[in-house]
This record gives sequence, structure tokens and C-alpha cells, in this order.
Amino acid sequence: MSHSLFAGPWRGGSLKWLAFYRPVLDAPVWFLLAVLSLTAVLGVRFYSEPRLSVGTRVDRAIVAPRTVEVTDRSETEKARREASRAAVKVYDYDPLVDAQVRDRLDDLLTEGDQIVATAGKLPYLNPGILTSEAQQYLRAMPQAGWRRLKQLAFSPGTPLAETLPTLDRQILASLSNRREGGELDNLIVAIERSRLAYGQALSRLRTAPIVFQDRLLGLTPAQWQDVADQARLVTRRLLAIGIVPKLDPELREKGITAQLPANFDILQRRIATDLVLSVLTPNLRVDPLQTLREAEQSVQNVEDIRIKIQKGQVLLDKGDTVTPRWFAILDQLDLTQRGINWPELGLLAVIQIVAFSTFLGIDKRLGRACLCKRDYLLTLVVALGTAIIGVIIGNSWGWGGFLPFIAAGLLLGNFYGSLRGSVALLALAVPFWYGLALPPAIFWPVLAGGLVAAVQVGRLRSREEMAFLGVLAAAVQGGVYALLNLVFPAGYDWRELLIHTGEMFGGGLVCSIVALGASPYLERLFDVVTPVRLSELANPNQPLLKRLATEAPGTFQHTLFVANLAEAAARCLGDNADLVRTGTLYHDIGKMVRPRYFIENQMGLPNPHLQLDDPWRSAAVIRDHVTDGLKLARRHGLPQVIQSFIPEHQGTIRIAYFHHQACEEVGAENIRDEDFTYPGPTPQSRETGLVMLADACEAALRSLKDVTEPEAVAMVQRILAARWREGQLKDSDLKEEELPLIAKTFVKVWKEQNHQRIRYPAACTGQTEFQPARR
Repeated sequence: MSHSLFAGPWRGGSLKWLAFYRPVLDAPVWFLLAVLSLTAVLGVRFYSEPRLSVGTRVDRAIVAPRTVEVTDRSETEKARREASRAAVKVYDYDPLVDAQVRDRLDDLLTEGDQIVATAGKLPYLNPGILTSEAQQYLRAMPQAGWRRLKQLAFSPGTPLAETLPTLDRQILASLSNRREGGELDNLIVAIERSRLAYGQALSRLRTAPIVFQDRLLGLTPAQWQDVADQARLVTRRLLAIGIVPKLDPELREKGITAQLPANFDILQRRIATDLVLSVLTPNLRVDPLQTLREAEQSVQNVEDIRIKIQKGQVLLDKGDTVTPRWFAILDQLDLTQRGINWPELGLLAVIQIVAFSTFLGIDKRLGRACLCKRDYLLTLVVALGTAIIGVIIGNSWGWGGFLPFIAAGLLLGNFYGSLRGSVALLALAVPFWYGLALPPAIFWPVLAGGLVAAVQVGRLRSREEMAFLGVLAAAVQGGVYALLNLVFPAGYDWRELLIHTGEMFGGGLVCSIVALGASPYLERLFDVVTPVRLSELANPNQPLLKRLATEAPGTFQHTLFVANLAEAAARCLGDNADLVRTGTLYHDIGKMVRPRYFIENQMGLPNPHLQLDDPWRSAAVIRDHVTDGLKLARRHGLPQVIQSFIPEHQGTIRIAYFHHQACEEVGAENIRDEDFTYPGPTPQSRETGLVMLADACEAALRSLKDVTEPEAVAMVQRILAARWREGQLKDSDLKEEELPLIAKTFVKVWKEQNHQRIRYPAACTGQTEFQPARR
């Protein structure tokens, strides 16, 4: 389809929108190749798709075609899941926990000993006078009751005594029998002393651990000692057996109680049990690796569950629903009617046609430098590589985090800029999602990571920055995955979610490493110049640039000034300034072959052209620096786009000085123009056109002295206008109205590099008169 076909009716008419897809018709072979190859890869799941699927109803009875034993995969998987769940957990012993438990128990028992010692011994009187029960009752009796009992003990026969409780009457009777001989006074003193000690013990008990409060003083010192000894013994036994985490508290309490002596009363059992429970901590922790191995071994030990099917046996009656279990059985008997799903394949192809056509249409409108056939091929290679890896990972491993969208984003964004890379990635994402049937929880995170990589990589200028961007994109991929699973829960517990999030991050990191490793090879193979590669080529330590600085220093200085002029103009016009600078650095490398034949390298030495004394030979030497430069560029593997600066910066300009000499010798009518013009071609891009203009103005700008800025601009404009009139810029896409802006930019750079310098006194310079200070 020719361009003229679109010149009329496609614009401004009812079919104007069709012009958006014109690039498809401009490259039909590449477009068809892309659609067919990617459909072939992404449509793998449609090649052998069963007509019968889970959930469908059969329209006729399905009968076994032969007698065979088949694996009941559903039951086998169920048995293996049960075996995995029932697998014994493997625990690891932590001796540090034992020491901590024993220390905490010793601290508790020490505090209990101190409280019991403060309360004093029991019995504190002769049991023949008062029973131990009565003595314990007396020391804990409220103060009012004790005062009343003392009063009655010294005043027998009071009718009030008949109203006292039984134990109080018994205590009163025992005390009343000791009134003679001062014995009652001694008893009262002993009881008072014991009550005081008990009160002090109660005060300490209020700030003691809760395990002691309101119960400890109900034990005698001997009973407490038995409790302390048994608590230590039981704790040692349980730690030796091992305490597993998350053990039911009721089971743990029963285990402690079962080891206590039978002669313990209820209070002793309760205090001893609570003491052990308060300090007991699991000293066994699950060993994840060994437990996993144990579970895997248990699963491997489960044999396939097989069922025997007889020939002619009815498997499913008409109208029955195909369950997952029956689908697996039917599939083993080749009864699922597998075949190519042509409608789905066709739909996938249509999706790709729309997506790729949209990409090509957008690419046509993104800027001046559209993709060429080589770029289409490279984009297809990246897309196919992404698709093949996605199919392998999706169908074989199921590791969603390793889908290489980040790698594709880094490569496409680095090769063709952030905008084109992002659009290309989106165009690939839609058929990728449909062909692989990716779940949203996988698709959106990997797409987000890929877009972050594609958008940001166009701004980078080093491999190191790309590596850090890979980490960022991987973090975005993992973060989006975690966020989606938090907003739309997928039934994971926290541990599984962390594992899957880590997998998404790690997969993205691996993809970025793959992209970093593949990028230099793809750049070389497809001759692509990226911002990173341009930055590397512009490094002064590149072999060709080091040689140029050493072997042709004047040319090198000329090159730097031209690069500054052309780069500034490119930035001002919105062109590729990195490409302009790098191309300019190599545009005159051919002068290294015979540097002395160029005036900037002669530095006061004799001019070799005077020895030649032949304008034809001199012009040939000057003209040959273009062909010599191309030979050097090819030998050192410079990209084609950089090589184009070498011939195009001279175009078909006449070598005026030697042409004039020849005219004086033999007359203008006897001279062939091709002997005194560069071979060309003229600049084919805006970037090479800017370098031609900068190269033409460089010598003139250097020669300017004591001129005003308007005068400098006028002079530069005359040079640019001359190049325009000569037709040197007709194929460069530069516009005549841009020339004044270019001239002003050149003069601005010249002024910045030729600013006035401070004049220092002779005393500062060691000279006899004022001279400009040199830096």
C-alpha cells in the first residue's frame, strides 16, 4: 500500500481513523510474523484442550473402551494431603529455655520462702494447749474478734460466750483453763506475736506474684517446703520430656497434677500447679526443614490409589456432571475429546492484532524517530522470549513471581525510551494475560513491576543505576502482590503470604538480573544505541577517544567544542542530546590516520600540503578522513547510528581552499566537482544535521575577537543559511525557521567558553606587566 493511498480519503473523511493503523500496512511481513509467532507460543494451552471439562454435563453415556487400571488422582492427592498434615513435626531442643525456666522458678520460690518465714512457724504454741487448726485460726482472726476473745478469756461465765462459734468456744475454754499462775498472759503474748508476724506477711503478700496471693499463708512451713520441692521436681521432669509450643493449657495442667504426690491436699496441689504453670515455657521449637522433609517422606510413602475399570462399564450416565475426579479418570482413558480450540486461538490472534496495531499507531505519533524493521525484530525477540519463559514457568512450575515482565520493561524502555517501552509492554501484556490465563493476583503485580522498570529506565545512564532500578521494580512487584492479597484475601495465613511475597520480590530481582545480563548482547547483536551505551561510548577512556586525544590533540579540542555546540542546540530543540554528543566525539576520528595534514594538528610545524604542491592530492587526503573514519569505526564496532555522523557531518560540501587553488592552476572549466567535494551523503537525521552546522561554525567562532553578540549571531546565521541554500540539510528534517534559534544557541555556548578573565598585577604573576590569568 503506497503512501499516496493515505494522502486523500484517509484524512478528514469518515475513514480518518484508519490512518492510525497505517504502520501495519507499511510493515505487513513483520506484523504477520509477530502475530503468528506469539499466537503459537501464547496459545499453547489451546492446542490440546478437552471438549469435556469440569462442570459440564455429558450429552450421552460414557462407556469404558477397554479394561484398564487407572490412577484415581483425586483420591491419591487427598490421601497425600492427609499424610502431609499427619506427618510428625520435628522439634529442636533449646537448652537456654531450661535455664531461664529454672531461674524464674527459683526466684518465685525464694520469695515464697521469705513470706513464709515472715509469717513465722506453725504451730507456735504447744499443740496440747491449742490444736494446730486453732492456732492457725487465731493468727488470722480479725482484730475485733481477737479483742472480744481476750476479754472473755479474762472474764469467765459471761453469757456472751454462749453465742460464740464452736471453734471460738473451744479456744476460749482452753485459754480460760490457763488463767492461774500467769500462764494465760504468756499465751496471749505468744498469740499476739504470731498475729503481728502474720500481719507483716500479709503486707508482703499484697505485692507478691499473683500465684501466692490469698493462698500461701494457708500452708504450714512444712507444707510449703513440700510444695517447693515438688514444684522443682515436676519442672525438671517436664523440661526433660520437652514442652512443645501451642500445647492445650488444660492438657499441660493435667500433666503437672498427675506428677504431684497423692498426700497433697487441694491447696497444695493448686499452689504447686500454678507455680509450675507460671514459669513453664516451651523448650522445643519446630524445625521447619526437618518437618518439611518428614512431610515429603510421608507423601512419597503414599502409593497411587488405583481403580480397575472393566470394558463396557458405564462411567457417566447421560446428564451427569463431570467432577474433577471423573475428569482425571476420563482423561487417562482419552475420553475428554482433546483437540485444538480454534475459536480461542482465533480470539487470541485478534487480541494481538488489535494490541500490536495500536502500538504501531502510537509509535508513529510519538516522535520523529519511528522504529525500523530491525527495531521491530528486536521487539519481537524480547516479546517471544518473555512469552516462552512465561509459558514454561506458568505451565511447568507455576512461579508467578518469575514471569519476566520486569526484564521486558527494562529492555524495551532502555532500547526505545520510557514511553515507547511502556506502550510496547502494555501491548504485550494483554495477549499475555489472555493466553496464559493469569490470575489477577499474579498479573497485576508483574505488570506493575514491568511498567515501573520501563518508565524509569529511560532516565538512567549507567548499568549500576539499572541494577538499583531492578531492585525497586522487584519491591513494587512484591508490594503490589501483598497489597492485593490484603485487600482481596486469598485464604493465606501470614506465613504463606510472606513466603509468596518474598517469591514475587525474588522473582522480580532475578528477572532484572537477566535483563542486565542480556542487554549488552542484544545491543551489539541488533546495533541498538541506548542512553547507557551512549554514556559508555562517550567515556574519554574509550580506546578511539584516547587515541584521538593523543595522536591528534588539535582535532580532539576541535571535537570537544563542536560537541558542546551541537549538544546545546539539540537540548534546545528537544532532540537526542546524548546521541549528538557521542556522535560528535567520533565524527573526525579519521583524521588520526594523517593528523598533520589538518591545520589544527600542525602546531607550528611545516604544512605537508606545501610539500605535496598538488591541490588534487591534498583534496583527496582531506576527503579521505571520512573513509578512514568509517574504517576505524567498523573495526572498533561502533554502532551504525554513530558511524553515520562521520560522512554526514560533511555531506557533499566542497573542499573550497584546494578547489580554489586548482581553479587558479587549470581553470574552473577543467575541474571535476567530485574531485573536490565530500562523498556524502548529506545529513539524514536532525542530529547529524546539527553536527554539520556546529562543525561549520566552530572555526569562525574561535576566530571572533572583540565583536558584539548580535554581530556574532549574524555571522553564524550567514554560515547556517549558506548550508541551507546548498541543500545540505534537505534530508535532515531540520526546518529553516529553527536556524535562528540554533545560531543564538551556538553564540551562547561560545560566550560561555570565552568569558573575560581577571587581569592580575605583575607581582601576582611574576611578570613585568599585567597579563590575563590562566586557569
